[in-house]
Amino acid sequence: MPFSILIAEDNDNVAAPLERLLQKAGYETRRAVDGIDALSQLAVNPPHLLLLDLKMPRLNGVELLRKLRQSDKTKRLPVIVMTGVYRGAQSAAAARSLGVETYLEKPFRAGDLLKAIEQNLSVSTAGAGETIDRHLYQAFTSRFSGILNFSLNNRQPHLSFINGTPVSLRPGLNYENFGEFLLKRGVISAEEYSHYATVGACRHDILVELGCFDYPELMQGKLSYLGSELISAFGLPPFAVTANPVSLPGEMQVISVNVPRIFYGGYHMHPHMDRLRALRQQYSAHFPILAPPFYRHSNFLQLKSEEQFFLQQINGQTPLHSCLGDKDDLLPLFQTLLSLEMISLCPEPASNAVAKGPLRTLFNMIEDDSADIGAADSMESFNDLVEESELEEVDLAGSAEAAAQQEAGYDLAIGKKVRQTLTEIKDKNYYEVFKLRQGEFSFDRLKEKYFSYTHEFGPELLMQLSGEEASLVEEILSIVTNAYNTLSDVVKKERYDELLGSGKVGLGEKGDDRFQAQVQSQSGKVFIEMEEWENAINALQDAVNIDPANGDYLAHLGWAIYKNPANERSATMRDRGKQMINRSLTFERTAAGHSFKGWLLFEAGQESLAESEFNKALRIDARNSVARKGMRSLQEKREQDKKGLFRKMFR
Repeated sequence: MPFSILIAEDNDNVAAPLERLLQKAGYETRRAVDGIDALSQLAVNPPHLLLLDLKMPRLNGVELLRKLRQSDKTKRLPVIVMTGVYRGAQSAAAARSLGVETYLEKPFRAGDLLKAIEQNLSVSTAGAGETIDRHLYQAFTSRFSGILNFSLNNRQPHLSFINGTPVSLRPGLNYENFGEFLLKRGVISAEEYSHYATVGACRHDILVELGCFDYPELMQGKLSYLGSELISAFGLPPFAVTANPVSLPGEMQVISVNVPRIFYGGYHMHPHMDRLRALRQQYSAHFPILAPPFYRHSNFLQLKSEEQFFLQQINGQTPLHSCLGDKDDLLPLFQTLLSLEMISLCPEPASNAVAKGPLRTLFNMIEDDSADIGAADSMESFNDLVEESELEEVDLAGSAEAAAQQEAGYDLAIGKKVRQTLTEIKDKNYYEVFKLRQGEFSFDRLKEKYFSYTHEFGPELLMQLSGEEASLVEEILSIVTNAYNTLSDVVKKERYDELLGSGKVGLGEKGDDRFQAQVQSQSGKVFIEMEEWENAINALQDAVNIDPANGDYLAHLGWAIYKNPANERSATMRDRGKQMINRSLTFERTAAGHSFKGWLLFEAGQESLAESEFNKALRIDARNSVARKGMRSLQEKREQDKKGLFRKMFR
């Protein structure tokens, strides 16, 4: 497994041949063009060795060394200094005081450099070694095939890899082997374990012969065992390994653990919060961007809604403190992205990397594909907008002048303004709501108009109103929020533009009613995601009234009625929702209809029928989040039932 070396050199005429020399010698290389860039890479993903030029822009090498030695993460990092400026024994002594054993003055011979690298690495790897995430990352990114041997807790585990993917661990970190893992969970008996360990020589397929598992269950169990052992290793101190590489065909592929998911799970189980908080503070003004590895690893993660929203804010124009906020629960994902080099932290605004090759979907970057939480959680949040608006001084009725106006009948003026605004935006397309033109769209202009509405018709105004006028303000805000949510999301905006076509809304032309039904349906689906059930029912009812034979509209309306907490104690209303969902499938077999019906069956305890409906939904739309969540819930319930059965059997 190759060692990694960071070349901190601003002169490309020097850095490029150095990089070729080191790669030819079998090292993995990275480059930094200035001191700040080097410090950022070192903080995020330390290499095995730093090759440092002392004269660099923005942060010179001496200052960089001082900062490195102040951090526990890099204070023992081997550094080779190369310079053509700071000459003489005095400079070399100063470098040694900062932990530099090798000081090369330009020009130097390639052989001297390679010898110095070998000496520095042999000293550094003889010590405590590195944490499991670094060992995994190096094997994963270098597509290492072979065995890593390490000594830990009186054990001598051997972790085997095929083309960068872990496939076997013997013995385990917490268990002697896979069989003991199953035995201690009550999944197999002591007699079965004895046969597995002796007669079967710890071959996993013996468990299929014994009838303990069918083969798919065995594969799932092996992945669960290996994944749990690797995740637990994230809590271990640094350790050294010896690598025994083997040569395997590059095209060889195995079904094994999800490595990016191991990083994600390991950092959640064993987060280094103090270090991550310090890193967040240090780079709070930097701009995170999506790096090329993001497009290789992103779809292997299953993120929560707030984590998905964090990803959506990474655009190279938003500083880290705005993306992360003060939420510590985002830091494990942040660490995952940094460790796998899926994001970079730039001192100046920059652009996200572009995916190379075809890319159908980024599962964690679309609004309707929530992984761990319900469909409502994949809705775009406005928390950041609310926080921004709260920072601005908005006082609708706080000044003495405003109070005097109110006493003089200001409420009448407010009422007139409310009615006039509602008249101006009601039944308009979303661009017209914000006085924008489709061909001259600007997100900054959209945001400005949105804030204008929310400031003018915000909570302060609602506190002054009651009855009909308060309801009208709520209607204004509902229209504005729905319009903003659609136009501020790239995917939703694209769909809306397709519906908008040539702009026939409000012109009374043929087909306008059908378009309005589509718009109301979209609004209703958004309200379902937000769990605003009454608004969802109203919008979807309008869509169904216009197009009563549309199965998709009817299915969503039935679901909104069934899920509305206000109908929880009304068997009549819930039955009405069920009937609508069933009837929708007689009009049109949609993914939504089958997924909703699957949940009705699942909640009624008819698991086999529910699974059939979820599968029908996924055959129509493999990304349907409701059906995917249903399948996960089915699997979790079956696992719990199985564990309960084993507990009863072996109690």
